[in-house]
Amino acid sequence: MRLGRPKEILGQRIPAPRFTLWALLYFLLYVALPITAVGFLLDLILFVVFARYFDSCYAILCLF
Repeated sequence: MRLGRPKEILGQRIPAPRFTLWALLYFLLYVALPITAVGFLLDLILFVVFARYFDSCYAILCLF
């Protein structure tokens, strides 16, 4: 199925599928936010490990 093409079902023209505001909100809530949260938690854990146990800077903090 191509996205830009309307379909005809039983003589009725059906609009082509499109992204909506709800699709964006669901994507942000169920995909982007969990991935960002996991990345943030891993970064925080690694920062604590490097700062406390190795007495070293971590990632971009080494530049400051």
